[in-house]
Amino acid sequence: MDNKGISIKKVSVIILLVFLLLGSAVGGYLYFSRVFFKKTPRAEETMQPAAKMENLFSLRIYYPVDSRLQIEERRLPRRTKEIAIAETLVEEFLKGPAGGMQSNIPQNARLLSIYKDGDRIFYIDLSDEFRRNFHGDAFTEFLLLKGLYESLISNIQDIQDVKVLIEGREVDTLGGHLYLSYPLKDIVSGEYESER
Repeated sequence: MDNKGISIKKVSVIILLVFLLLGSAVGGYLYFSRVFFKKTPRAEETMQPAAKMENLFSLRIYYPVDSRLQIEERRLPRRTKEIAIAETLVEEFLKGPAGGMQSNIPQNARLLSIYKDGDRIFYIDLSDEFRRNFHGDAFTEFLLLKGLYESLISNIQDIQDVKVLIEGREVDTLGGHLYLSYPLKDIVSGEYESER
C-alpha cells in the first residue's frame, strides 16, 4: 500500500469520527434540553393554594336589596393602587349581588371614570343609565347611594368622601329625592344602620 492510500483512509476515518462526534453532541444536547430544560411553569401554576389566596383580596360590597343593605364579600386579584381598587369596587357594585338576587341598582349603568382630588374625595363618574334607569322612592334612592358610599369607604383607607357624577357632570338628584350636588357623606350618614 502506498502513502496516498493510507492518507485517504486516515482522512476518511477522521471525517467519520468528526461526524460521529458532532452527531453525539447534537443528540446529547437535544436529550438533555428536554430532560433538564423543560418549560418552566408560570408562577400562578406553581403556587400552592395558600399562595394563590395571598394574591387575592377581599372586598365588602353593600348592595341595596329590598329595604336593606346586604353585605357580600368578593375575593378578587390583588390591586395596589386606590383608584384600581375603587374601579373594581364600583364595577362589582354595578353588577349587583350574587345569585341573581333582585337589587335596586339601575340596570346597564357603567362606570366611566374615577378620580380623587386633594381633599381625598373620590369622584365616581357613572353613565346616564344610573340616573335614567333608577326607579324607586326616597328610601330606595337612599339605600342605593349609601350602598355605593359604604362599599368605597369600608374598602379604601385614604378616602374622605364620595361624589357621584353622571356623564362627567354634577346632577341635582338621582331620582328626585336626594341632592347629588354635594358629596354623599352627609346625605347617607343618617340614622339608618345597615344590617351586618
